[in-house]
Amino acid sequence: MREITHHLRHYLPLLGILIAAISGFMIFSWDRVFQFVVVVAASLGYFVWGLVHHHIHKDLHPSVVVEYFAIAILGIVIVFSLLFRV
Repeated sequence: MREITHHLRHYLPLLGILIAAISGFMIFSWDRVFQFVVVVAASLGYFVWGLVHHHIHKDLHPSVVVEYFAIAILGIVIVFSLLFRV
């Protein structure tokens, strides 16, 4: 039970970031530019959360930083291409 509680403390902020991003994306469905800003903010939040999470667990390595950065950029590129049909 302690293991679940321990992990829950770490993943609740990430869940909050994602819920806020999805809510903002839906609320501002009429403004594509603001939706893009919401996605960039969510990606930045995801990236920072990942760095803090791994720093707390003392397993933050350059490969982890690159992985979180790559996933964040990939999400931004995908949403950008869907919003603006580039």
